[in-house]
Formats: sequence, C-alpha cells, structure tokens
Amino acid sequence: MNILADIRRLPEWNPAIFSVTTVDSLALVGKTYRIRAKLPGSPTITYDQISDDNVVWRVDGFQAHETGAWKLVPVADQKTEVAHTITHSGAIFRVLAGAFQTVPGLRLDRLQRRAEDGE
Repeated sequence: MNILADIRRLPEWNPAIFSVTTVDSLALVGKTYRIRAKLPGSPTITYDQISDDNVVWRVDGFQAHETGAWKLVPVADQKTEVAHTITHSGAIFRVLAGAFQTVPGLRLDRLQRRAEDGE
C-alpha cells in the first residue's frame, strides 16, 4: 500500500501527472496537493482513503475530475491482486472519453514494475 500512497513518486507510474508539490513522503488523507498534469488550469489531487486494502483519490482540474480507486487483495505469500478503477466527469473528459480506456492497465503495468524492482 505504501507504494500507492508515496505521493512524491506518483509521476513515476501515473503518466498523466508530471509532478506533485509536497514535502510529504506519504499522502495524507484529506490533504489537497497541487500537481502538474495533462489537465488545464491548476489541478490538484486529494486522497480520500488510504488503508491496507483500499486507496481512493480525486484529481480536480478545470472542467475535469477523476476519481480513482485501488482495491488490494492478498492472494498468496508476497502476492497481491490489484484492481484499479477510474471515473471521469467534466467537459474535458466527456470530449476525450475514449482516450482513457487503457489508462488503468497502463498504470497497473507501471506500478507492478516498480513493485517488482523493490522500490
């Protein structure tokens, strides 16, 4: 779970986020962080829940809102099944709706590589 809450390293596996402005190493629930992202305006990210089996966050930008969730289920020693879902709202995402169908898989692949590299 720490890998998902490691707010400073979020851009390493989330291709939509270029950088996060923070001194926190782990995201704090309810705290809003400024990000540079592929969104207009001054987008932010806020983690709504961080637990051993669930991480939920919101990205809010100008006419663009994403809610993301990670569900983690231990399946064997040192192995975890991970499901990632996202929902979008706002004019920007309505126009680009089809472009985001592969995003959860891309994020999962990058996150898996990072976890397997032991970082």
